[in-house]
Amino acid sequence: MQTPSEPKKILIVKLGALGDVIMAEGCMRCVRQHYPDAHITLITEPLYARFMEASPHLDAVLPYKRLSRWNFAHLWATKKTLLAQGFDLVIDMQNSSHSRRFQKWLGSAFISSTSSRASVRYNRDASRRLASRDYLAEQLASIGVDVSVGYLSDITWAVHDVAPILQKAGVSDGFAFLIPGSAARHPLKRWPHYHQLAEALTARGIISVTAPGPDDLDLCRDLPATMLKDGDKPLTFNQVIGLGQHCRFVIGNDTGPTHLMAAAATKGVALFGGHSPASNTGIDKVYQVLEKPDLETITVDDVMTRIDTLMTSD
Repeated sequence: MQTPSEPKKILIVKLGALGDVIMAEGCMRCVRQHYPDAHITLITEPLYARFMEASPHLDAVLPYKRLSRWNFAHLWATKKTLLAQGFDLVIDMQNSSHSRRFQKWLGSAFISSTSSRASVRYNRDASRRLASRDYLAEQLASIGVDVSVGYLSDITWAVHDVAPILQKAGVSDGFAFLIPGSAARHPLKRWPHYHQLAEALTARGIISVTAPGPDDLDLCRDLPATMLKDGDKPLTFNQVIGLGQHCRFVIGNDTGPTHLMAAAATKGVALFGGHSPASNTGIDKVYQVLEKPDLETITVDDVMTRIDTLMTSD
């Protein structure tokens, strides 16, 4: 089956998580560049939908919450919404058992995915251990989408001004932005030495700043660092990206906000343990990476050495 040469309505499926949506952003840009006149819709989790609505590469974003397969009312409403759109090309960048449900519903469209339902099936060879965005780029190329223009993520379009928040907190430009948390379900991604790192930075005259989400509040309260909030609310993803215009560098774990900052033209050091290789994410192309099977064995001195390298390049 041949890919539509001029599809009118395209659905991109990328449900989450945050880091995965960010890593797919460059491939979404390629779809827009290849099909400049098409109406492109992204379906994703509600939290990421609010963020991606500002993307210049998308015309619409559909929020979709992953609930139980037994929630028939929710599934029927989603199916009805998707069928009403009349998509003629579906690009499944999630490639999961959950996203295959959409393929079943939209079987009359041309479908690109790794599943047997695909019109053109992309055979992902996991043994090559490519970055997820490289696999997605290959998937796009398999249906004729030009990815030679480059597909590294660039979310500078999402920046929101945070100067008033920094001013209210008494924080000047040139601070270190620390990202000590991770999703609650991944506690082993949390490097345990941020307290000592913040102390070492203070000794160098560098202020440390955090912007915790709900899962990280207790963790950040214990650090000798300024904790930023927008009133009584956590910063939005757009505001977190805005910190990149004011910070000197970022130090973060393998978690969504770190990938967010890496895609926002910042400098930083990413800390990885044995959960997943940094090369699988592609963050090693834009950040310095410290990676050890046991995350705890990365020392503060290790991190400070990388920070010295970043500061030398200022």
